[in-house]
Amino acid sequence: MSDPKATIYEADPHTQAKHRILRAYLERWLPILDRQAQVVKRAKHRLLYVDGFAGAGEYEDRVPGSPLIPIETAVGHSHQFTCPIEIRLIEKRRDRVDHLRKLIKEKKASLVGTATLVIPDPIEGDCEEEVRKLVSACTQNGQPLGPAFFFLDQFGYSSFSMDLVNTILRNEICEVFSYLNWNLLHPFMSDQTKHPGITKAFGGDEWRQVLGLSGQEKENRFRQVYLDALRTRGGARYAYPFAMRDSNNRVIYWLFFCTNNIRGLEEMKRAMWSVDRSGGFEFSDKFVSDRSSMFEYGDVDLARDLVGELAGQTLAVKDIGEYALMNTPAYKYLEALGVMEREGQVRAVAPPTGRRAGAFKDFPNMLVEVRRLAKETQGALFGA
Repeated sequence: MSDPKATIYEADPHTQAKHRILRAYLERWLPILDRQAQVVKRAKHRLLYVDGFAGAGEYEDRVPGSPLIPIETAVGHSHQFTCPIEIRLIEKRRDRVDHLRKLIKEKKASLVGTATLVIPDPIEGDCEEEVRKLVSACTQNGQPLGPAFFFLDQFGYSSFSMDLVNTILRNEICEVFSYLNWNLLHPFMSDQTKHPGITKAFGGDEWRQVLGLSGQEKENRFRQVYLDALRTRGGARYAYPFAMRDSNNRVIYWLFFCTNNIRGLEEMKRAMWSVDRSGGFEFSDKFVSDRSSMFEYGDVDLARDLVGELAGQTLAVKDIGEYALMNTPAYKYLEALGVMEREGQVRAVAPPTGRRAGAFKDFPNMLVEVRRLAKETQGALFGA
């Protein structure tokens, strides 16, 4: 899909919210992986950030775009990086590539002596083609692709395939932050010329099941089918969405975080939480000035939902944590388990000697029984 916007344009509130999520994630992701690299000491080790749709690098009024965020994050971080951070930038439009090159040249001139940053010249080209070249080059050189983070922030919905997502995620310690534009898609879904592009994005034609639906049901089902495709065809063990809404509070697009590492999911949900604490994981331009008044999904809410969904089961603490990360808005769960134990809603099974009530952090493999509540107090926000 073509992009009608100018070379540089104004950053909408939802765009800036998206970049806050990206920045918050990289602030934690980069040092975590750097520490892991020090332990592994793998040959040719580096941290890789790939922006497949880099744009011009900035917006009006010098608002930084996604290519500058990892640079600013690494340079301004309190952590002292020992592992090189390589930043690969890909953009199809020549006018934006030209602007981006000038911008990166200015940045690099100010970074003389910063040995941990490696920023090759931006590439003018198609995202899918260039990413595949990068993967192939790593394979031929005997260099692991990961740790790597791929930001695939396309303009529409068909500029990269589900197979590309799978190609990336087959590699160890690789993650994808992708984008699907519902606003550009659903008005034209009956246009059969668009169908090959949608099928390419999904890796199959199961999306067609929504053609007979309408309204909220159609929107919700389409999002779920794409999530299912990311897990089954894309190879993402964990996939989680974040919705962006316009000034009329209508969904414009979804961001989808894909990873095979539960810690990665935890940190991305922490980053998403920095933008929306309500539990809905969405941002709306309509309510941009009213975020402080929104409901916050807290420990008591998570405790209620865990009891509602897991009552009657005996699970390891870490498995309850994984369930919470995959199926609720929470990025932390130990506090909720403490609430549940105080209320008699969980019972530790054969707890280790000396364990204090409410202590779960140091006992990930400890089994706990989730107790069923009286019928009138049940009910979860996230029912099956």
